[in-house]
Amino acid sequence: MPFVDLHSQDDFASIFYTTNTTFNNVSAFDPERPTIIVLHPLFLDSTWLDNQFGDPRLSGHYNVIAFDMRTCGRSRCRSSGRHDSWVDSADLAFCCQKLHLPPCHILAFESLSINCALRFAILFPEMCLTLTLCNVPPPSELNWISTTLKELMQTWCFAEDLETCELAGMESVNFLFGPECDSELRDELIAFWQMTIPPRERPRFAETVGVLMNRSPMDPEMYASITQPTLLVHVRRF
Repeated sequence: MPFVDLHSQDDFASIFYTTNTTFNNVSAFDPERPTIIVLHPLFLDSTWLDNQFGDPRLSGHYNVIAFDMRTCGRSRCRSSGRHDSWVDSADLAFCCQKLHLPPCHILAFESLSINCALRFAILFPEMCLTLTLCNVPPPSELNWISTTLKELMQTWCFAEDLETCELAGMESVNFLFGPECDSELRDELIAFWQMTIPPRERPRFAETVGVLMNRSPMDPEMYASITQPTLLVHVRRF
């Protein structure tokens, strides 16, 4: 199975990954091609990266690999109050080491992934060739966003019936993707959340939100240490 198991004395994570090879492994990567690591958007996972994996401009010229972060998708981990974006960046580095990946280009979508990518470039510059960051978040979360996220998390995690759960899902879609979100996409998102982070998985969901909201801003010196070529992209849809 495409998992990388990371162990330490007081921590464990099993990180799921997928690739653009026929049998979904890294041994089939073309050594003559550069490698791109794709990091998925907030509250989603690598299954939502079909547009990137299906783009011939990427899959036809690059080795492409995507990881589910430790509290997302099919990845699993031991809950920890010390989990932050620095831990996510270390997870990524350990996965690269265990899979023997060469220095990679990073394509990151939205807040958690971008926070991970920036810290990865700082801590492990020898592993990172370039950064492409889509929808860059502020250094720390705005107060109104934090308040709204807390309210949505409370409503979703402690929904007492299906109607309340679906209402929380609709409010979450409006907040994250805008009120103009396509109805089919909205239904698909809510169904995905109900399957992957239902109310019984509230510790997993709360840990993800905690990593997002409790992050500390990086110092100017940290940003200055990022010397890799960086492209900033602001888009409405992926």
